[in-house]
Amino acid sequence: MAALTTYGILLDSTRSRESGIDDDFSQGGAQHSRIFHSQAYFQFQIREYVTLAQFTTMENEYNSTPRATFTLTYYAVSPAVTYNVKYTTAPNISENLGGDKYIATRTLRGTKV
Repeated sequence: MAALTTYGILLDSTRSRESGIDDDFSQGGAQHSRIFHSQAYFQFQIREYVTLAQFTTMENEYNSTPRATFTLTYYAVSPAVTYNVKYTTAPNISENLGGDKYIATRTLRGTKV
C-alpha cells in the first residue's frame, strides 16, 4: 500500500468520525439500532498549499488508481495517527492564490491503522 502524496496539510483541514449507527424507533417507542461497521470510519477534508505541478501529481495519483487504498499520516491530532484511506472524490483546486500557488482540496475516507 502506497503512502498518499502530501505537500503539507493545512491547519483548516478536517477529520470527522462517522457514527456508523442508524437508529430507528417503533410506534411503541422501542429503539432499534443497526451498526454498520466493526471499526470507526473517518472522513477527511484535506487542504494543501500547492503549485500546479504538485496538483497535477495529485490528479495523476487519483486517475491512475481512483479506488486504491493509501496510508495517510494526519497531523491535526497529537501524536500523529496513520490511517488507511481512499479517495471519495477527485482532488480539485478550491482557491487560486496567483503566482502558481493554489489551495487543493481532497476528500478521503478511511480507518485507523
